[in-house]
Amino acid sequence: MRICAKCVMDTSDPEIVFDKDGVSNYWRDNKRKLERELISGKRGIAMTEEIVNRIKCETKDADYDCIIGLSGGVDSSFLAYWVKKLGLRPLAIHMDNGWNSELAVYNIERVVRELDIDLYTEVLDWEEFRDLQRSFFFASVPNCEIPTDHAIVATLFRFAQKLRIKYIISGSNIVTEGIAQRGAGHDNKDWTHISDIQKKFGKRKLLSYPHMSTVSFAKAILVDRVQFVPLLNYLDYDWHKARETLQGQIGWRPYKRKHGESLFTRFFQEYYLPNKFGIDKRRMHFSSLICAGQMTREEALTLLEQPLYSEDELNAEIEFVCDKLQFTTDEFSGIMAAAPRKHSSYRMSLLFQSHDSEVYRWARRIATGRKS
Repeated sequence: MRICAKCVMDTSDPEIVFDKDGVSNYWRDNKRKLERELISGKRGIAMTEEIVNRIKCETKDADYDCIIGLSGGVDSSFLAYWVKKLGLRPLAIHMDNGWNSELAVYNIERVVRELDIDLYTEVLDWEEFRDLQRSFFFASVPNCEIPTDHAIVATLFRFAQKLRIKYIISGSNIVTEGIAQRGAGHDNKDWTHISDIQKKFGKRKLLSYPHMSTVSFAKAILVDRVQFVPLLNYLDYDWHKARETLQGQIGWRPYKRKHGESLFTRFFQEYYLPNKFGIDKRRMHFSSLICAGQMTREEALTLLEQPLYSEDELNAEIEFVCDKLQFTTDEFSGIMAAAPRKHSSYRMSLLFQSHDSEVYRWARRIATGRKS
């Protein structure tokens, strides 16, 4: 096992490459991404002021001037706090996919009450959504979060178009999410991919599931000019300080783990991915923070030595998830034993096949409002 000399990405990822100094491609690529997309200091303040002034000018007669997603996690909760601090009037959208933790429910209520933000909750049809989640497990692909993430994006864009709001302010940020293992996932906006997997493995038609085709996505950004603004990239966003601010200002409570707001995400990231695919997502999160100067490599290595679950916790977690998704013991054992498959084993939209294509980069620049 070889590990990057700068971060904690290692050879559990078959696509990692090291230079002569032992530095990985992930470190080098993310450093370039930080230089290109992270705008901090005075430039970040000026960028934020320009965006806020433009939004206020274009939406002064509307009830809301922007839309935000709210999961109850650190990033989305701090974004809500920051947007209100900037004087914007957001409508918060929450996706209830049946997996919220009790603490997430508390934090969401705390955020909207203390910040006086209107909240709309999209409640997914559980029978449909459960069948779709089961399909992704049977497909034996790594990113089983795609069904949730796609529904979130589709709902955000649906409300933006319905209410004629041009700005979706995103909590996605390069500080905590800059590094992602190649080959471990696929673009969650790809409805072609989702529908193909459901057609092959599902038992139900997705009649009410929020979705967005490639054509619908293109119309939203090219015709309706809806922008996905990554506002946290334009301030000196510090993940640790954000947690402290939320606790002190609105009584928000921290989770023991990243993405602790979702019971499914914990199981998916801390059991399914490591045990079936050898992917420990902590490496990506820690490496992103190291690259941004918010964690030391030594701290990350120490945390990685800690077990994800105790034996009792793990047994209870597997039983809970299998019961909720209606997997028999044999079905789940078969899923874990089945050979991993790449997302490319199933149909994909041409637009979302590669984030390195010129067409995708062009579309992303338009969607995020970036000039270059």
